[in-house]
Amino acid sequence: MAKTQSKVHMHMSGRLALSRGAVKLGSDAKIGFEDLENLGVGLRAMDSALTGPAVTNGAMLSHMLQTWLPGTLRVVTQVRNIDEIAGITTVGRWEDELISLRVAEPAAKAELYGDTTNIPLADYRQSIESRGIVRFEQGFQVGKLEDARQAAIGYQAADEKRRAVTESLDISRNQVGFYGFNQPDTNVYGLLNDPSLPAFVSATTPWLAATFDQLVAELTGMYNQLETQMGGELKDSAKLVLVLPTGYRSIFSVYSPAASGMTFRQWLNENFPNVRVVTTAEFKDANGGLDVAYLFVENAADQDESDITGASLIQAVPVRYQVLGSENRIKGYIEDAINATAGIFVLRPWAFARKTISAS
Repeated sequence: MAKTQSKVHMHMSGRLALSRGAVKLGSDAKIGFEDLENLGVGLRAMDSALTGPAVTNGAMLSHMLQTWLPGTLRVVTQVRNIDEIAGITTVGRWEDELISLRVAEPAAKAELYGDTTNIPLADYRQSIESRGIVRFEQGFQVGKLEDARQAAIGYQAADEKRRAVTESLDISRNQVGFYGFNQPDTNVYGLLNDPSLPAFVSATTPWLAATFDQLVAELTGMYNQLETQMGGELKDSAKLVLVLPTGYRSIFSVYSPAASGMTFRQWLNENFPNVRVVTTAEFKDANGGLDVAYLFVENAADQDESDITGASLIQAVPVRYQVLGSENRIKGYIEDAINATAGIFVLRPWAFARKTISAS
């Protein structure tokens, strides 16, 4: 094999290259291909245009081009309406063990008068109704880094968590208001299980499938029950509350073909203008899997001589919301809140009518 030897076109020492610097050729330089070869450039042609890495027009991060709607959308929870049905009575203290009620029942029987007969003496039987107190607590903690980062995107961490605390405590109190609190050392009852309430009466037909005439008969029957229980003392001006399960508002649209299309709502407003309607989820499946309805007189004090509140029932709440304490720590903030409830006192059970209104 023939040996070939590469021609050395030029040699430049490092010292000389450093002193001369980089070779710069102007567009007017008169240099030929042979001269380029001496510099180590053996190209006869170049690309017409140099292209660099691909780029986009007006490059911008997407999060820099977004607009925020004002405010914060918060997730809704199930309605809590024990306050709407029973009201709220602030009584007692958070540290109390019991809330008690004095009950007096007259015991007397008049006898025929006689000069020599014994005087018949009247008396009364006393009893005490007591309810225990249930206390709940809920707190929150916010770290310094968490607070700063949440604030950067528009959240107020402490406010949002405090709002959750308030809602959590209200949910617990609402549950006790309907179902009571079953514990060996306390007797806290709710609207659905207070032992003094009258028994449920079964509807003749499920209300969701009832006709106009059947609905009228059902409600009239509950009203007549109240009048009987109250010994005829029920006045036309009495303020009533009709409590239904959620999903039953459609019964008010049922109309009568024989009454010029009058709906059940129109009939109710015309004949019982003082009835207030409340719907609540807790009345679904409330009695052995059956839906229930209540009709009761809000203030039945005119029918007795009690010197207690005129309400037919109360929700005894020593404390609805109270901050137990707060602490600023090196790395954040912690806060704890409490509430206390004694559940429901049904003061005048004869002012209530209860009915199961769904099919078994």
